[in-house]
Amino acid sequence: MKGKQTGTFFELGCYSLYPGKVMTSGEGGVIVTNNKKLYDKLQMIRNHGMVKGYDSKIFGLNLRLPEINAAIAKIQIKKLPKFIQSRRRNAKLLSELLSDTKIKIPFEGKNEKFNWSLYTIATKNRDSILKKLNSKGIGAAVYYPTPVHKIPIYKIKSKLANTDWASKHVLSLPVHPKVPVKNIEYIAKSVRDLVNE
Repeated sequence: MKGKQTGTFFELGCYSLYPGKVMTSGEGGVIVTNNKKLYDKLQMIRNHGMVKGYDSKIFGLNLRLPEINAAIAKIQIKKLPKFIQSRRRNAKLLSELLSDTKIKIPFEGKNEKFNWSLYTIATKNRDSILKKLNSKGIGAAVYYPTPVHKIPIYKIKSKLANTDWASKHVLSLPVHPKVPVKNIEYIAKSVRDLVNE
């Protein structure tokens, strides 16, 4: 939605602070809301359903972020704009270097601005290319090689053709802030060489 930040489309927004994300606290996550009723309920849920003391009012869990993780997040959030700027730079360069290949590369649509948490491409022979990239020291990865709807615990009989196709063709290339320009160039050259074999 034009002019809206991720996590602000509805009454609740959720962010993961897992180590591989755009920003981390080592582990954990954040929920944002501007709804006071939801905020109060979430405060109870994260603390065993308690309001104060040991008086549980609703079902809750132990979901409090430890102090050390919160301290890390507090510093990391100050660095977030630079993290995103670096990811955007790396993604832009990678797109430029791969734009004339047969690879399907990600792109921002009108009124979209990605944080480039992942830079995911689609290609034939994905598994072979992934293995060769990894053997060259490139941290390419496949997220969700088994689509969620095919995980036995969910028992979903839906046919999701696009999801099934993606699970066999996509892989993600590193664009995080610690990847220098020379490495982005090396990644692009390696991908180009492999898809042109």
